Amino acid sequence: MMFAALFLLATTMAICGVLGYLKGAKWAFIALLILFLAVFLVEAKPDTIVSTLNGLYMGVMLTLKGGLGALASGDVEAAKALLEDIQKPFTDQNENMALLLVVFSAVGIGLIMAAVMKSKPGAWGLIWGLLYGYLLSAAVLPLISSNPAASLPLPLLRPASSQPGAAAAQSSGGANQLFATLAEPQNVQVIAVGIGVFIVLLLLLTVRGGVKSGAKKKG
Repeated sequence: MMFAALFLLATTMAICGVLGYLKGAKWAFIALLILFLAVFLVEAKPDTIVSTLNGLYMGVMLTLKGGLGALASGDVEAAKALLEDIQKPFTDQNENMALLLVVFSAVGIGLIMAAVMKSKPGAWGLIWGLLYGYLLSAAVLPLISSNPAASLPLPLLRPASSQPGAAAAQSSGGANQLFATLAEPQNVQVIAVGIGVFIVLLLLLTVRGGVKSGAKKKG
């Protein structure tokens, strides 16, 4: 799981970093704020989010099934019967889907803004983009995996925590101890950040080299 989390984190950071560089600092910063707000709500009020989405869904379905007509005519029992037949979309088994919906809605808003906003490419866009990619990965990974390695530290939102069993591995062989140390979320974070930055720089240098090569041919 550590390697999967590492790969997803580094790849997401690289993609978001390049996108942030290309779209500019203004877009990247605003998109980061929107995503941070969504992640804050997911971390602080998950039960409220699930209850709200369930309520909205059941309200819409009740309206479509004629529940409002029954209430308007004073037939409360008929409205209650209709409401009881409506199943909640998010339960204990899949309530993480509601939280993912909130996170990806924030991502969707950011992508729509990217298509509309105009901003100059720049290094600050790259920095905000890298932070965006880390925040997105840190928010999504725990929702799709129960492995402790997926729970990455989020300053102000989620404190860093060590992998269970890491301490026990210290008394075992050197290879196991090294693996356990690398598997700690805070170390996964550092490694992924390094890989993500390397990928971003590689992509940007490749693009810049291609642009210069094309300019020389035209000249």
